[in-house]
Amino acid sequence: MFASVDTTRLAVFRQVVTCGSFTAAATALGISQPAVSQHIARLEQEVGMQLLDRAGRGMRITYPGKVLLHHTEGLLNHLREATRELSALAQPDGGEVRMVTFPSAAATIVPPVVAAFRQALPKAKVLLSEADPAVALPRLLAGDADLALVYDYPSFSEPRDPRLRWEVVADDRMAVVLPAGHPFAAATAVPLAALAGEHWIAPNPCPCLDAFLSACRGARFSPDIVSMSNDYAAMIGLVSARVGVAVVPRIMALAALPAAVVLRPLCEARISRNIAAVTRTAGYQPPATQRLVATLHEQLPGLAAPGLHLDVRSTVRTANHSGCDAVITCTTPT
Repeated sequence: MFASVDTTRLAVFRQVVTCGSFTAAATALGISQPAVSQHIARLEQEVGMQLLDRAGRGMRITYPGKVLLHHTEGLLNHLREATRELSALAQPDGGEVRMVTFPSAAATIVPPVVAAFRQALPKAKVLLSEADPAVALPRLLAGDADLALVYDYPSFSEPRDPRLRWEVVADDRMAVVLPAGHPFAAATAVPLAALAGEHWIAPNPCPCLDAFLSACRGARFSPDIVSMSNDYAAMIGLVSARVGVAVVPRIMALAALPAAVVLRPLCEARISRNIAAVTRTAGYQPPATQRLVATLHEQLPGLAAPGLHLDVRSTVRTANHSGCDAVITCTTPT
């Protein structure tokens, strides 16, 4: 009986379970609610079992439904990957790469990288979306992206999923954002401890805040946090409005900064995060993905503001004793 199961109905079934109702699934799929009901009814006829238990306006998935859903995820992902691989074979010098990147990189280092990539492969497409690592990595594992550009703080890193391949491309040390008229605005570098008495704009609870607070403890003070945001552009705007001072990644120097602020390196306190290109170790990967990662390595050395360089990881591929490729990285200040 399972040989006749229609994949379209499987996709509708997965959407109903994900959305929690027929009406919400219909909205997400762009079809009518009766059409969703018909798909589910036909699917239950095909498998010969009840998949969803409808009780009034509520709904719950049955045990057979859970079994089918488990296999549905893998089946639909395999079909999607097969379609994309066949499409890539039809256009070997083109295709598309789905890249998810953290917001501050999307506004600074990603645009010139994509421009250089497109110059090398004019027929290729890069489909960009933004998400922090906590969202981006599950999307990558689910097959919703081919490449994730993420950050992590070495001091706060969690164990990495073995299904993912990490390639660190740079170390992005933090800088302090000050109002243009601040006493340290002309300094070559600023000691974090010298800012102990300032009002601070800080990230909301996340690894970025953990790293900042850890550095403040190391400088022997507790910051007076008067505003919080996870948007670095908003934090810089608040500094421009003289709400306080803030610590932001150095890559923000590549954005269009307000004239009313300056970025200065921190000294005597190293707050640094890794920037990494992450791909899956298994499953289909578009041929252009590694070309995009290579372009990232090529472009990063030239993406730096005076006095606010990135520590770029150059990558050299060499054969190890087993005959397989090994990756050696070295850090180069730019």
